[in-house]
Amino acid sequence: MSQVNLQRVKILTEQIKFETSQPMTDWDLVQHLLDELMENHQQYKSYALSNNLIPYHSPVSKIAS
Repeated sequence: MSQVNLQRVKILTEQIKFETSQPMTDWDLVQHLLDELMENHQQYKSYALSNNLIPYHSPVSKIAS
């Protein structure tokens, strides 16, 4: 579920950027997208914290020397 929430956060963020860059912005749509963004953010953050993960950070792979 966390990957789904993280992907939705990324998609919604891009969609909000696009919608707000338009000359005729539909602010009701933007509000709906923001509400959905916050819901997915909270779910992802909750999952990350309960699994001792740092929210929105990818694991760093170590390079063998």
